[in-house]
Amino acid sequence: MYRILILSVVIFFGFTSNLLSQRNMKSFPAVSRNETPNYAEFSNDGKYIAAGVYGAVRVWQFNSNDFKDYKTRLRNENPEFVSFSPDGEYIAAGVYGAVRVWKINSTEFKDYKTKSINRTPKFVRFSPDGKYIAAGIFGAVRVWNVKTGTFIDYKTKLRNETPKFVNFSPDGRFIAAGIWGEVRAWEIVKFD
Repeated sequence: MYRILILSVVIFFGFTSNLLSQRNMKSFPAVSRNETPNYAEFSNDGKYIAAGVYGAVRVWQFNSNDFKDYKTRLRNENPEFVSFSPDGEYIAAGVYGAVRVWKINSTEFKDYKTKSINRTPKFVRFSPDGKYIAAGIFGAVRVWNVKTGTFIDYKTKLRNETPKFVNFSPDGRFIAAGIWGEVRAWEIVKFD
């Protein structure tokens, strides 16, 4: 009898604490119920949270759950990673054959083309100052000037590999990428 009472107390408090720990949980729905986004990112000011969903990048207002979908190039593509600009004015993701940058709360966007039209950049990242955007493309890390669209390629070790991720150093002087057998970092050449 004593064991049953202890077990009942443990189950009750375990269940109750699980419910209480989820009291402050928020849910942001994807396009379909059986869809699982790969990645989500908060804007620097915490106003937005974004993820790639079926056919779009979805940006939710964190406090209200209102959202806006920013359409991809193809209806059936699902961006894997998203990146907010440091000022929170833009969101970027890899789309079919390009990196697309959308202006938040607008219909404006700009595509930064990759070399291979049939490749979708996976990981996209803005520089800390917001002047550059980088993505792993086939055989290189490509860094675009956001204003002009000009770019510089930083070659990978193997010509037929696509970096798994890219990231700028906090001071924006270096770009790092995951490539075959290593993490490689290049010093950024500033350009217009």
